[in-house]
Amino acid sequence: MIDTTYQRFVKRWEEVTDLPTQTLGPFTGLYKRFTKQFKVMPWPWFIGMSIAVAAGLYLVFGSAIAFLVTTLQRGF
Repeated sequence: MIDTTYQRFVKRWEEVTDLPTQTLGPFTGLYKRFTKQFKVMPWPWFIGMSIAVAAGLYLVFGSAIAFLVTTLQRGF
């Protein structure tokens, strides 16, 4: 009784925990190249993206970004 219950548990456990490899269709190769570099050294990506976001916000809001940041800082 206990042995069959345990075997069913193990079988179900393997079904639940066995995940297939993730694919993104035609973008799988690009995804794997990006994540491989990102996992090794993420800080250059963080710095680059933060600079890009800051520059994008400056292009959208102009000098009003200082007012927006000040307002957000006061709220928190």
